[in-house]
Amino acid sequence: MNETCRECGHTWGVTTTPRTNVLCTPCARPAPNRRPAHYWWLRAHTGHWDAGQYRTPEWWDQQTSIADLRYAAEIAARQWPA
Repeated sequence: MNETCRECGHTWGVTTTPRTNVLCTPCARPAPNRRPAHYWWLRAHTGHWDAGQYRTPEWWDQQTSIADLRYAAEIAARQWPA
């Protein structure tokens, strides 16, 4: 049994009853050009947000990258203590 993404047509196997009207992982990710309301809602509700201050997508990407690096450093410190 297979499910098919409604956006790109990607097909994958499933062990349960196939769903209709589903999205694959890349198509389900919000983006400014795809599901823009959800994308900007997530941007606005990520971290500390001052409603009167506009943040660019580049700024949010930088904050996400910094948070990812901190998390990776924590994992590395637990895996390989100095």
